[in-house]
Amino acid sequence: MKGPVLIVSAEYPPMHGGIGDYTARLVAALADNGWHARVLTSEAARSEDPRVLPNVRRWHWNITDQIRDALRQTHARVLHIQYQTGAYAMHPAINLVPRRLGKGHDALPIITTFHDLLPPYLFPKAGPAREWVTRTLAKGSDAVIVTNVQDLEDLALQPDLLRRLKAIPIGSNLPDIPPIEREAVRRKLGLPEECEHAVGFFGFLTEDKGVDVLLQALADLPFATRPALVIIGGGLAQTDQANHAYHARLSQQLDQASIPVIQTGHLSPNEAAAALRAMDLVVLPFRDGASLRRGTLIAAIRAGAAVVTTDPGTDNSLEPLIGGESLWLVPPGEPDALRAGIQTLLGNRSLRERLAAQALAQGTSFDWNAIAQQHIEIYEVLLGPKGRV
Repeated sequence: MKGPVLIVSAEYPPMHGGIGDYTARLVAALADNGWHARVLTSEAARSEDPRVLPNVRRWHWNITDQIRDALRQTHARVLHIQYQTGAYAMHPAINLVPRRLGKGHDALPIITTFHDLLPPYLFPKAGPAREWVTRTLAKGSDAVIVTNVQDLEDLALQPDLLRRLKAIPIGSNLPDIPPIEREAVRRKLGLPEECEHAVGFFGFLTEDKGVDVLLQALADLPFATRPALVIIGGGLAQTDQANHAYHARLSQQLDQASIPVIQTGHLSPNEAAAALRAMDLVVLPFRDGASLRRGTLIAAIRAGAAVVTTDPGTDNSLEPLIGGESLWLVPPGEPDALRAGIQTLLGNRSLRERLAAQALAQGTSFDWNAIAQQHIEIYEVLLGPKGRV
């Protein structure tokens, strides 16, 4: 078993959060490929897993010292930071870790995976300083991983980062499951017998997910064809401090909706995958357009669901997924366009089945074994005789 790699992540199961789920799947896939990883994470992630060090109470200025302690404890040869601004409570301390750890001939390699490029909060009117803090984390890392084409193009604008940049897609946070008994799953979810169709949404109820737009689109469908809406998961991530007001408003809208709404709450990974597969459509109306950084989109694709989502507006940014072939794209933030897309697909079963089949076929591109092997290639280059890239 090679390694160990110390992975730093603000989230980890049993905490609910996409970065935590991603990190857990990566740790497992690395182990399957002969690499041992330990995880420094938040106190809320206490579990029986001996690989996990749930030692961080606050992601604050002392985090560099805690990482140093964890590196000594684990004898790690690589430090790998899983970065998403919101997961670290918008605090910039994690961004400065590479700079504070120092670099030199004997320093261990530092890798950062950027799950988004949102700048942290510093102080009112911080302006360009917020962007500087994000770039500091990238520039201080020996390798930088991004999960999608948009972020790759953004960071590639900095010539000094080009040789250190690599795009590696994320995988599904849900397991691959065998065929399901669709009607049995729908009954277990509590779908009314009189509802001919079920539209699913998967994920946390944050403002960027556009569930309020989806509610408006469904309410505008002809009464006789209105489906039930199934919120698979829902709620907010434990580290989310920004969406409480929106979540409160949306919860009221869901309670008062003119269509049947089922909110499953947190499901086991197998149950969530089965629920996705049991839907007639899975609709993910991201306000900023779909992206391969979205774990919920990848999960729906891997589950073989027929997916309606929003057009990212840039060419090739969803490859190998193609609008009209493996998913259905509509403009973001437009309830009428979303309603028309949903209506078209609910009225055409063969089109839904074709999209679902193509989605399942393209889902092989997001295989965790392949993802782990791409990470291992980076680790081995950084640890090899030629040192850092």
